[in-house]
Amino acid sequence: MKFSIKMSSMEFYGYTGCLPEEKENGQIFIIDCEMMFDELPGAVNDRLEDTVDYSKVYEVIKDITENNCFDLIEHLAYEIAGKVLETDGLIREVRIRVSKPDAPIDGVFGAMEAEITRSRED
Repeated sequence: MKFSIKMSSMEFYGYTGCLPEEKENGQIFIIDCEMMFDELPGAVNDRLEDTVDYSKVYEVIKDITENNCFDLIEHLAYEIAGKVLETDGLIREVRIRVSKPDAPIDGVFGAMEAEITRSRED
């Protein structure tokens, strides 16, 4: 059996961006996180202590997004993925998508996004 837990459309206010006004004023980022597992005992035995505490994962993502200032959303995604993998030994692989709906581009778009998949072997 393979399992995944998805955390979607988490909204944070952060300061990642190349332009000085992005670093100074900040903007909204929307983060999706999917954690993959080879085994997840809690799915079988219904015990909270045998699964990933996604409230802790949420706090990790929130902290990195709100308290760091990177140039690129690609790097933000990379950093988040690494820290999520460190959160719990059950997590085999993680996929992170960072969406930047207010990117400073003159045009009509939903969001600019970066996505990364990292595993323990990376």
